[in-house]
Amino acid sequence: MNGEPHVLLTNDDGIDAPGIQALYDALTDVASVTVVAPDGNQSAVGRSLSYGRTSDESDGEELSTSLAEATFTSPVPHAEHELGYAVDGTPCDCAIVGVNAIEPEPDLVVSGCNSGANLGAYVFSRSGTVSAAMEAAFLETPAIAVSMDTLGLEEPTVDDFERAGDFAATLVEGVPGTGLFDRVDYLNVNVPRPDRMAGEVAITRPTEVYEMDAALVDGQFQLTNRLWQQMANRDIPDPEDTDRHALLEGAVSISPMQVPYEVVETDPVRSLLGRLVDAV
Repeated sequence: MNGEPHVLLTNDDGIDAPGIQALYDALTDVASVTVVAPDGNQSAVGRSLSYGRTSDESDGEELSTSLAEATFTSPVPHAEHELGYAVDGTPCDCAIVGVNAIEPEPDLVVSGCNSGANLGAYVFSRSGTVSAAMEAAFLETPAIAVSMDTLGLEEPTVDDFERAGDFAATLVEGVPGTGLFDRVDYLNVNVPRPDRMAGEVAITRPTEVYEMDAALVDGQFQLTNRLWQQMANRDIPDPEDTDRHALLEGAVSISPMQVPYEVVETDPVRSLLGRLVDAV
């Protein structure tokens, strides 16, 4: 990589969110930055795409794209924005567009800064912030997802995200030439609230604790996120080497990740599946 890196910046809170503005302000000091982000809030959409679900209403009627059509192409509407491009689509739409349709091709994708931490193995395919980084990794472009704990902050401002932006800029500036992304596909970074940062950094793994609950109350189904309850109460039922434990101790958590879905290759599994297939 010659000269400053070219960074594609996206998010899932929307292009007007304070977190992405803070990252833009910090990253432009160390990199060339192109912003391709959703035009509105796309939180928790995971790795969903607009592909196959967009419509053309130019003739007064909605025409959905069909796989029977020869083009296999869906439009992704966008508008120019003072930061870059505001896309009527998902974070993964933005990652694909930014990696493949914008010149120059980015050296690195940064997603965030999300308003709210993204912690635990269960959240990776749910979070739009992390999913954009995962999408970039599948496209063989290294990525960093950046999120900040905002529990207790009623309306976070750009200033609240300043330290998260500075930390992201430190990573972006320091990565070139290290060979880090020869071994790692993406980083999931979680930053404590600015009033709770201890100034430490922990290399972590995603917690595997998962406590989503459901109940039928007065004829209505309810979902309760026990993990967020514990976060709000500053409870730490996680091992010390995990992301949530580090964050609640006031440390910046960095989880070095590879793209998921590795095939289980063990002989017992192969034997069991073989017997099942033979029985069909």
